[in-house]
Order: sequence, then structure tokens, then C-alpha cells
Amino acid sequence: MQKKCVLQGQARWVRVWPVALLLLALGALPGCLGRSRLSTVDRTTQYPPCYFNPLCSCSKSVPDLGIVWCRDVPLPRAPPPLNASKVYMLHLDNNGLRSLDAHFLTGTGLYRLELSRNPLVHVADEALLGLERSLSELELRWNRLTAVPSRALRHLQKLHLLDLTGNDISDVSHENWRGLERSLTTLVLARNAIESFPSPGTFSSLQALESLDLSGNAIAEVHGDALFSGPHRLQHLYLADNELQWLPYQQLAHLRQLRTLDVSSNRLFSLEAQPGVSAHESRLRLVLHELHLEYNRLEYLPPAAFHQFEMINRTYLDGNPLFEIQEKAFREAHIRELWIRDCRLTYIHPDAMAGLEGYLQVLHLQANNLTQLPAQILARLDQLRELNVRDNQLPDLDADVLFQAFRDRVQRVDVGGRKNGAVGLQEFRNMRSLRALSVSRLPNSALGMDDFEDFAPELDELKVSDGGLQTVKSHAFRHVRGLRFLDLSDSNIGTIEADAFQEVSHSLLELRVARGLSSSVRQVPGDALRHLSILTLLDLSHNRLRTATPATFRQLRQLRVLRLRDNQLDGLASGVLDSEAHAQLEEVDLSFNEIHTLHEHSVYDLPRLERLDLSDNRIGRVDKHAVANLDKLRRLDLRGNRLQHIDPEAFQNLPALEELDLAYNSMSELDFGVLDQVGTLSSFRLNLSHNHIHHLEMHLGGGRDALSHSNVKMLDLSHNNVSTIARYYFRPVESSLTHLFMSWNSLRNATRDVFGNMPHLTWLDLSVNELLEIDFDTFRNSRNLQVLYLARNYLSDLPGELFRALSQLRLVDVSHNRLRSLPDNLWSEPCTERVDLSDNQLSRLPVNSFSPAAAATLVEWDLSHNYLVALHAPEMLGRFRSLQLLDLSNNRLTQLEDAPFSALPRLAILDLSHNPELRLEARSRTFQSMQESLLDLRLSNISLHQVPELPLPALQALRLSHNLLVQLPPEMATSLTGLRRLDLSFNGLPQVPLVATQLPQLRRLNLAGNPITVLSNTSLLGGAERLRELDLRRLPLQHFETGALSKITALQSLAVATYKNVADFNIPMRLQENHGLRNLLVEVDDDGEDLDGEMRGPLPDKLQNVTLTGLHLRTLPVDVFMGVRSPRFMFTLRNTSVDSIPRSIWDQMQYVRNLTLDLRNNSLKHLANPNMAARPDQRGMFLTGLQMAGNRWSCDCDLGWLEVWERKKRQYWCPRPTRPLGPLSAQESREFLYWETNVDCREQHEDDLREAHCGRGGGHSVLEAMKADVECGWGAGAHLGPSVRLVLVAVAFWTLFARALHPAAA
Repeated sequence: MQKKCVLQGQARWVRVWPVALLLLALGALPGCLGRSRLSTVDRTTQYPPCYFNPLCSCSKSVPDLGIVWCRDVPLPRAPPPLNASKVYMLHLDNNGLRSLDAHFLTGTGLYRLELSRNPLVHVADEALLGLERSLSELELRWNRLTAVPSRALRHLQKLHLLDLTGNDISDVSHENWRGLERSLTTLVLARNAIESFPSPGTFSSLQALESLDLSGNAIAEVHGDALFSGPHRLQHLYLADNELQWLPYQQLAHLRQLRTLDVSSNRLFSLEAQPGVSAHESRLRLVLHELHLEYNRLEYLPPAAFHQFEMINRTYLDGNPLFEIQEKAFREAHIRELWIRDCRLTYIHPDAMAGLEGYLQVLHLQANNLTQLPAQILARLDQLRELNVRDNQLPDLDADVLFQAFRDRVQRVDVGGRKNGAVGLQEFRNMRSLRALSVSRLPNSALGMDDFEDFAPELDELKVSDGGLQTVKSHAFRHVRGLRFLDLSDSNIGTIEADAFQEVSHSLLELRVARGLSSSVRQVPGDALRHLSILTLLDLSHNRLRTATPATFRQLRQLRVLRLRDNQLDGLASGVLDSEAHAQLEEVDLSFNEIHTLHEHSVYDLPRLERLDLSDNRIGRVDKHAVANLDKLRRLDLRGNRLQHIDPEAFQNLPALEELDLAYNSMSELDFGVLDQVGTLSSFRLNLSHNHIHHLEMHLGGGRDALSHSNVKMLDLSHNNVSTIARYYFRPVESSLTHLFMSWNSLRNATRDVFGNMPHLTWLDLSVNELLEIDFDTFRNSRNLQVLYLARNYLSDLPGELFRALSQLRLVDVSHNRLRSLPDNLWSEPCTERVDLSDNQLSRLPVNSFSPAAAATLVEWDLSHNYLVALHAPEMLGRFRSLQLLDLSNNRLTQLEDAPFSALPRLAILDLSHNPELRLEARSRTFQSMQESLLDLRLSNISLHQVPELPLPALQALRLSHNLLVQLPPEMATSLTGLRRLDLSFNGLPQVPLVATQLPQLRRLNLAGNPITVLSNTSLLGGAERLRELDLRRLPLQHFETGALSKITALQSLAVATYKNVADFNIPMRLQENHGLRNLLVEVDDDGEDLDGEMRGPLPDKLQNVTLTGLHLRTLPVDVFMGVRSPRFMFTLRNTSVDSIPRSIWDQMQYVRNLTLDLRNNSLKHLANPNMAARPDQRGMFLTGLQMAGNRWSCDCDLGWLEVWERKKRQYWCPRPTRPLGPLSAQESREFLYWETNVDCREQHEDDLREAHCGRGGGHSVLEAMKADVECGWGAGAHLGPSVRLVLVAVAFWTLFARALHPAAA
């Protein structure tokens, strides 16, 4: 039976507004396919479970809990026991908290409090009482606050950091900081809805403020006297990603201690002062440590461009469309470090750097279009220490001439890049201070000792890559004996002579040859490596190595990290990793090879090994003692293999193992006896999801005690086909198991013998099974159960005693079953917080199913999609005094009594939508007594002809879609003064209602599906000018004036259609003034539309996410993305009829550097290679993310580029070790030469490619097809024309024909 993917625990709690489709483009709602529930468990801490909630972790036990982490733990309300303990730091992250109650942490003595990624809309005035003299850091990031909770903050005398990033705050004033004047040093208001720089005096009272962050808002101007009165101690001001067109020199002149100014990603065309604003006096010129001007619109730097600055230690101009730097552009600026990367720069005047003599020490010009670098430019820079011109088009690089002025001082040089000219290493001789050198093209293809003659012996780091190097000769590094970091990646090395590294044997710490060996090299060059006795990191990934002998790595006795992923190793012989030789080894990566079997002692007796990655090989069997005696091993990854058999003694003595990943294999059984010596000293997680297990049976053979215990804490068996579980099957793990995930199986019943004796079980997921019944005593002795998912089964009743013994049960989801009624007092304990009963067949409100004690603690209750006709006994609702969310949508309600919810003092979200026969009179008293509490009211599809009276000044969201409204009463503007979201979609409104332009706080408006025929330049004025989200889809527009959206300068998300009746409709033309637009959704809802012309033209600079949808969309025009200007771009194609995306589309995207594609659930068969750069640190577009499941791909050479791209992604998007392997100066050297990233390889599962399937060949996954069959090279699918394909088909045909004629020869 095919079942739909459900976001567990989230499916019904929040209804998504249509414009939230744009969030789908951001990946905010990830799919369930391939996602282990273990991934939701926090891995950042190693603290033991907390006494008050084992799902949280605490660094100490009672009464002093120390540091408390509750990440991804469902907590509709803050845990009351916290208030009875001392807590140093409290982290509540992604818990579902909507409010903070008064006196919530009075007795804790908190120093730091973090509440992030919660739907938090309210902080009670007394919430932080008791923390006046202790709370120093408060982070309220990525919540839903609409105002600074100033009344809750005013008593915090010690607060020095306040972080409000990612909320919906639009206005701030000096009153917000009352009580914080002398303590607050760091204030972060980034990613909010602030549209103008706060008025004068807003921050002046903050006498101690040193750092102010207003990044990511919509600030277009800093008013003249905004900072006149301070804060005078301000040192760091961040205004990045706003709408500034001019640098606010006059305003900043009063900030004498300012050292960091970040105005990157704004709209600066020039560095001149704003016209009409008086210029600085000379004594007020700015002195800065850092000036960030990246990603603005600076096209050239005229003479004295920086005359407003007296000194800038570091100046960043990256990503500007600079094509020219004129004479004396930096005169009088006294800049020490200058970064001009990826700017399209073609010309630098020979005297451009005049004035920087004696100052400039660092100059970065990489990834530009420079064809010459006049020697005169560098001749003046006698203090230059670092020069980087990588990835330009410089044909002649004469180091003797270029570096003459600073030859004895320069320390770091990078002249690499495929398009730069060849330069001999001898050009860099006699540079006595040289520490780091990076080159690509050499005059010859060999590296020998003569290349380094007269080099400084202190050379610390060398990178020779991307230039076709073929040979490394013996004693090549004789003259650079102090070399510690060597990178020969992206080469074509066929020979490394035996003594190549002899002279650096006692200095070299790291050697990288990733994708650096010729395809003819099939054996790891052990002879050459034998000298490297102190090497700590060896990276030979992304080659074609097949074998490694036991002697290959034996001399590498200090090796800590070994990376051999993406090779063709077919085995791991015993002795390759030797216990005596590799006592320091901490990480081994053998993923994406062709290993078939793990033989005895494959990985054995390595005392410091912490991580072993064997994922995505072809391992079918693990033999006895294959992985054994690894005292510190924490993670073992066997994901994506072909495992069918694991010997009972395969894993021996792995006491510290925290995670064993066996997902996506072919396992048909699980014998806990295999794990009896695994994870005995840790919180062990076992992932067996996506296997072929049908039955879970006891194993009594092999002489083993069937009742031997394993220490599995978290077990994932989801996405198998388990239909039966033997009695007492879980007995070996009963005493240890805390999390059990068994969703997406075929279980038909649940009994006590299986689930009834797990005393520490806190989380059980049995959703998406075929459960018909569940025994009354199923959880009899599993008394610590807190979270129970039974959704999407076939349960028709629940036994009255089912939850009777579960005194800790807080969350229950039994949605999508067949429940007709519920027994009385089903929930009897005072701990129930969230219950989901949606999509059942309940005809009466089950208020009696909750005891008074249980009802008093319930916070969220979902009753949607049932058969409720009326709220029987509404007076009984009074017992639910803690209820904050009540969902009654999609029922059969016909009427409501007066003030039925008045007894729910904390109700914040009420959903009555999709009760089409419900009648609400114009003067209805339904919402009486809810003025202060109700924040979100949903009345969609209840046949409203007029909006009832809604005296709800605190209401923030009102949804009235799919009704019969033709007008809105004008009094809405006065009664809903706090409204921020209004959904009027699919009504009968003939024009934009006047009320929508009069609501002062309105930020999100949905008008889709109304009979609006005209959008004029005056349709969206007044309050509508402050909109941040607007949905205009499915309107029968006849006229759409070009300036209709021009006044909505804060607009960030827009959804439109193609409007076939609007002549020459063009989207970029209507977005000319919407400079802050980030998300655009275009729905093609008319047959025959192909977006030919609708997307032609320059799009807003900050537009980063475009979603195209609609089944009528069949092809994409070549120029659909020609107008994209953002360097980071995400394209989502959803629910269309497009079957092919050609290369020509990507060729037009000249400004994009990082591309992310979400192509799930379409009709796609072909996808051309979008990569314009060979690697992500080169100029050009590189694909950084791809989701492609839900299509029927043609797995041929048109898609063959995927195999190479996946390898490159793993090669370039993996981090360095977090702990530097050398001293700090060496770490700085590595940052100079290597492109860094935050991507963690350990989380880079290829699950989407596992779930994407080929349309032919039996429906194999794309990932398996890549491994086995498809490998056509980097250019595959990009340049193969029809004639070439015809030739390939002909060759294949004649080859088969010849074999048929001569089978013996074949």
C-alpha cells in the first residue's frame, strides 16, 4: 500500500499559508524519505539525560543541573521542574514553545538563556523575574516575536548580550532598552522587518553598547542625526543586506570608537557621500579596522574613492561588478589589507595603488578577468606580505619583475588557476620570507629538486594543483626541507618516485593528492609515502586506486586522518591498518569504493580511531572480528552498502561506539547478539532503516545466550517491511532503549510482550503501519514513555487503560486512524501537553477522555478532519485552562454557542476552517473574552458572506480564504490593529479591499483566486506599502500597471501567475523598485504558456529563490534566468510537465556562483550539467545542492555528469579537522591557500539520490546507476549533439552485432 510522507509531529499543528510554498523552495519543510529519525536527536552534546526529561541532556544532576540542552524535544510548555533547580545555561531549541510564562525561571540563577527556532510570540512581563543579577546572555533567535519584549527585560541588570535575530520585529524605540542602559554591550536585531533606521536617540541611552547588528532588514537610509547622540562606545556596526544606496558618512562621524562597518549586500553605486548631505571635516574622517563592501553595485573606483577614510586595516570589495580601478583610487586611505575577489575586474590603472606605499600588506585579486598586472602597480607596495591573483587570465607572470619591490618581504603568494599563464617555480627563488606558495601551470609537467633551488628553507606550505602535473621526482623537495603542508590535488600524476618525499620526512604534516593521480595509477604509492614518518593527514580521495598492500601505510606512524573515499578499492586487507604503526589514527574514510567484504581484522586494534566511514561500498558480508578492539571508535558508517550478513562476532570490543549506521542495505534480520560488545560505555544509536527486514525473530543459535544484553539507546527500524515481532524480541535492549522508531512498516498489532517492558523508553514511533488493534497493557511497564506516534494506522478504538500507567506521557499522535470514539479518562495523568486526534471519525468532542488533571496541562489539541457536529458541553472546555491551540477545522460544525471559548484564557490559535455549514452572524459573540489571548484565527471555507465582528486587537493572523466575501467592513482597520497576516484568497473580492491598505501592521497579504481584474499604481498604497509577502496568483487580471508594486519597497516574497489577458506581461518590469525581493513564485495556470517573455529582463539583485509551478508548464525558455543577479540562487521546479532542462538555460546565468536545485516531483527525464566551474572556488557557477526524487530519470550519459559532480562535492565541500594539526600560524596558512566551507561530510548522506529512480532498467535508484553503470565524465549531457548520439548508438549496435556473430571471441 502506498503511503504519503508525513512530517511526524508537525503535520497538523500548523497550517501553511499559500505563500509558504516559497519556503518549500528553501527546503524549510524537508521530505521524510531517507531521513532517519535519529537525525533529529541532538548530537552536539555528550551530557547524560536530565532527571526531569530524559529527552533533554544535563551536564550535572540535581540540584545543580549545570548546562541543559533540549534540542528538537517537543515542549509545548517550559518544563516546570527547571524552576526548582540551579541552571547555568539553558538551551531550548526547536521545541514548539509559543510563550514564556511568568516566573518561569525565577530560582535558576541562569547565566545564559537560549530560546531559538520556536513559534514564540509572547514573553510574559514577569517571565525573567529572579534573574536580575545573573542573566548575562539572552538569545531569542528565529522565533515569531513582533516586538522587543522590553517589559520582561527591564530588570536584567547584568544582561550584556541580547540576540533577537530572525524574528518579525518592525519597530524599535529607546523605550525598549529601559533598564539595560549600563549593561548591554551587544545587541543583535538582524533578519527582522525593520524598514528604516531607528529614529534619533533609539540607541543613545545604551552607554555600554559596543556591537549593533541590523543586518538583513529593509533599511534604505540612515537619517542625518540618527546616531548623533550615540551610542558613543559603539565599535561594530553591521548594516549588511539592507537597501542602502549611500554610505552614511555624516551619521557615522560621531562614532569615534567605531572600528567595524559592514555594509555588504546593499545597493551602493558609489562611495561618495549622499548628495545634499554636507561632507566631513577632515578631522572626522573614519578610522576603521574592517570595512565590508562586498556584493554591492560598485562598477568602478574613481580617483580618491576612499577619501572619507583616514585608515582601514581591512577592506573587502568582493563580488562587486567592478570592471575598472582608476588612478589613485585608494589615495589617503591607508589600507593594510585589500580584498577584491570575483569582481569581473578587467583593468587596474598602473597608479591605482598610489598612496598605499608603506601600508598595504595583503592584496587579493583572485577570480577576476585580469589579463595584465602592470609591474608599476606592485612596484610601490614595498610592504606587501601576501598576494593572490589566482583564477585570472594573466598570460605572463614574471615574478622577478612583479615582486621586485617586496621580494624579500612577501610571505604568501598564489598565482594558480587554469587560465593564468605558466610560471616556473624558479621565478620565486630568493624570496627569503616566503612561507606559502600556490601555483598551477608549470613550464614542464615534472616537479624536481631544481625547481626549488635557492628557495627559502622556511617555506611552510606548497600547493601545485590544477595544472597537469605528471611526475614528482626523487628528492624533489631537498631545498625546502621545512615544508609542512603539501597539496598536489587536481593533477594527473602518473609517477611519484620512491624518494620524492625523503627530505621532508621529518617536517611534512599534511599531504593532499585528491583527484591528483593519473587513471593509470591503481595502487597506493606506498614506496613514496614510506618516508613520511610524522605525516598526520593523508588525502588520496577521488582517484582510481584499486589496491593498498599491508606495507603501504606502515611507516606513517603519526597518521591521524586517512581519506581514501571515491576510489575503486575492492578490499581492505588485514594489516593495511596496523595496530602498532597506526596507534595515532583517529579518522578513516573509505566511503564510495568497491569493497565487497570486510574480512577478519580489517580494522583492528587501533587505540585512537574515532570515526570509520565505509558507506556506499559494495559490502555484502562482515566477517568475524572484522571491526574489533577499537576502544575510542565513536561512529561506524556502513550506510548504502549491500549488507546481507554480519557475523555474530563481527563487531568486538567497541565500547565507545555512539552510532552505527546500517541504513540502506539489504539486511533481512537483526540479531542483537552482534552488538553485545558495542557501545557499552556510550549512548549507542543504531540505524537499520531502509533495509529488507520482514520479521524480527529471536536468535538462539551459535551458542549465544539469547538474553544477552546490548546497550542500544536509540534504534531506527523505520522504512522496512516488518510485519511481525517475536515475543520478547526486544528483551536484549529493554533495559537500555530510550528511542524506538518503527514507522513505515507493516505491523498489525502491538502487544505487551513486545513493547511492555522498556523502563527507559521515552520515544516510540509506530506511525505509518497497519495496526488494527493495540492491547490495553501494551505499555504496562514502559512507564517513562513521553512521546508516542500512532498516526496513519487502522485503529478503530483505543483501550481505556492504554495510557493509565504512563505518568510521563506528554505527546500523543493518533491521527489518520479510524477512531469513532474514545473512552473516558483515557488521559488521566497531569502531564499531557499535545494530542493529535485529526483525521479520524469522531462525532463528539472527547472532553471526558481527559481527567481534570490531564485537561489542565493540555497545550495543543488537534481535532481536525473528524465528524464533529457541535461542541457538546462547551462548559467542559473550562477544564482545559492551559490550552493554546485548538484545531476544529474540516469537521461538520453548524453553529457555536455564545462565547464557547471564553473559558480558555490562554487560547492563542483557533482553527474553525472548512466547516462549510458553520454560521457566524455579523454580531456573533463567538470570540468574546478572547481579546487579549487570541493571536491566530482561521475561518477559511465556512461560507462567510460577511466578516463577523472581531474585537481582537491582539490578533496577528486572520485567514478568511475560500469564503463568499465581496467586501470587507471598514471597522476591521480599527478592531484589528495588531493584524500582520491576512488571507483573503478565493473569495469574491472585485478589487483590493481598502481595509487591506489601512491595517498599520499588515505584513503578509494573500489575494489569490479573487475576481480582481485590475491592479493599478494606486491599488496597493497606504499600509500595504509595508507588506513583506504578497500572493497574487489566479487573478483574472486584464490590467497590471507597471508601477503597481513599486511602493512596496519592503517586499520579500511574491507569488504571481502569468496572466494571459495582460498584454506583454513581464515580471522583471514590474519588480524594478522591489530591490529587497528574495523569493518569487510563478504559477503557470494557462495552457500554452511557456514563460516566453514573462521572465525576460533584469531581476532584483537579492532575488535568491525562484519557484516555477503548474502542470501547464512544459518547457523552460533559454533566457528564463538570464536576469538573475544574486551570486547564490535556488531554483525550485514543482508539479510541472517539464521533462528536460537543457544546458542553454545554465549558460545564461552569468552572475550566479552557488546554485541549488530542487526538482522533486515533476516529469523530468533529462537534466543537463549546470556546472560552469570545475570546482566551487573557481570563477563560474557550481552546483552546491540537488534534490531530484519523484521523477523518472533517463539514466544515461545525459545524466552521467552527476557521478563526477558528486565526487567533486565530496572533495571540495568537506571541512578540515576542527583542531588544527599545526600551530596557529600554520592554520592561518591553510586558510590562505584552501577554500573553506561549513559543510560537514558526516551529514552528507546521498539519500535523495537513493530515492530518485531511473525510468528504465527496473527502476534502480540514480545513486546505484551511477555506481554501477553511468560514468560519462564531467561534460556529459552538456555538449552531446544529436549527431554524436547517433554515432554512439551506431557504435553500440555494431558492437552487439559483432558479438552475436562471433560469440566465442566475445
